[in-house]
Amino acid sequence: AEMRRPDAESFTVINRYSPPAYSNQPMDLKVNCLHCDHPACVSACIVGALEKNPMGPVTYDAWKCIGCRYCMVACPFQIPAYEYRNATTPEVVKCDLCAERTLSPDGGIPACVEMCPVDALTFGRREDLLAEAKRRMRNDPGRYFDKVFGEHDGGGSSWLYLSDRDFTE
Repeated sequence: AEMRRPDAESFTVINRYSPPAYSNQPMDLKVNCLHCDHPACVSACIVGALEKNPMGPVTYDAWKCIGCRYCMVACPFQIPAYEYRNATTPEVVKCDLCAERTLSPDGGIPACVEMCPVDALTFGRREDLLAEAKRRMRNDPGRYFDKVFGEHDGGGSSWLYLSDRDFTE
C-alpha cells in the first residue's frame, strides 16, 4: 500500500500498483539496485569498496569500506543501505546481481530470476534484453509504454523495465 525501498534487511522489495489497462490484476514492481552502467555509488566511493564489473554487477567489498556512506548519498535511486543495527561491523548492503552466480564460469542466473513464479524477469546480455524489449513493444504497442526504463536513465543500467505506463507514475 506504500512505496518501499530496499534496506539493510531486504536487498530487493516488491511494490504493488493499481491494475494496468490490459488487466484487472494489480501490477507488481521489483525495486533493487539497477547496476548502473556508470554508477554514482562507485564514483563516490573514495576507497574502491564498490566496483562495476564489466559483466554488469555492481559489487561491494566490505574489507575496503570505511563506512563513510558517500555511496548512499550519491545513488539517485536510494539503493545502498547501511546496517545501523550492526554496531560492531556494519556494512553497506545492496543487491549484487548474485555475482557469485552470474560471474561464475557456469554462467548462472540471479536467484530472483530463477525463483520468479510468473517468469516476469529475464536475465541475459544487455544488448539482447534491449532488443527483446523493443521487439515486445513493437509487437504489442497497446500493452507497453514506449520507453525501456534503464536504457538511458541514470546513464543506463544493467536492469531494464517495461511497463504499461510512464515511469513517472
